[in-house]
Amino acid sequence: MSRPQGRANISVTNPQALAICDRCGFRYNHVDLSWQYQWRGTKLQNIQILVCEDCLDIPQEQLRIIIIPPDPIPISNARPENSVGDNNPMSAVGYSAITNTVTPISQTVGGRIGNLLGGGGLRSAFDGNAYKPSWQSACNALSNSSYSNYVGINWSGANAAMLGAPSSLLPPVIRHSLTSYTITAPNDRSFLGNNPTSYLVQSSPVDSPVYGAWTTISSGTTAGTAGETISGTCTGGSEEFHRVAFLGDGLNYVSVAQVTFDVAQIGTPSTGGSP
Repeated sequence: MSRPQGRANISVTNPQALAICDRCGFRYNHVDLSWQYQWRGTKLQNIQILVCEDCLDIPQEQLRIIIIPPDPIPISNARPENSVGDNNPMSAVGYSAITNTVTPISQTVGGRIGNLLGGGGLRSAFDGNAYKPSWQSACNALSNSSYSNYVGINWSGANAAMLGAPSSLLPPVIRHSLTSYTITAPNDRSFLGNNPTSYLVQSSPVDSPVYGAWTTISSGTTAGTAGETISGTCTGGSEEFHRVAFLGDGLNYVSVAQVTFDVAQIGTPSTGGSP
């Protein structure tokens, strides 16, 4: 003879211990409760709770660690696709000799030159993001005197004169002429402290720190305000190097958030790295 007691049964002839489910709190016969298991790493582990049939969970597979098999043994003398070369054509503006088409100039074209190495460095001046603070822009905490504060582009992407290779093995020299430019100051300060200053857009066949080695193709004066944007046009022939140089005072912080050069033509490559 037995009678119910909650969700348990009490028998006079066959008594069994009672217990409380660790999840729902209802009373059951202890024999009707089960241990709860859960995935721990690669094995099921008893998590030491006794639960009724309704509360017993299926172990969660998302907690199970999957052992990934090792990579297959590579073959000898593999010939993978030249993805780097295919995705990075030598042409400075993405010219395709197959389709005879030109894609718009990319911010990643060419190599970066200059001496505004602080903050975000030279690459930050050509990353396509004109709205950023001075500490993320190309900058120097202390400006140089004269126009020796500059950022620019080497359209060939490499300084062939420094490679030390035979001329027949050097990469092509790529030249461009510019039609216009846009220069943007950081959004928290002007190009030179909080003061107006002069700037030059220049071209050169060589990347030289010497001011006289550059030809000025445009110039102007900044307003000295944060987030200032300056645009202008250029006159001049094709060159391998172009830069924007700011007149410093040897005292104030100099920085530039973004420089955009508009290219006038596809480009003039010279094979073998020759001038």
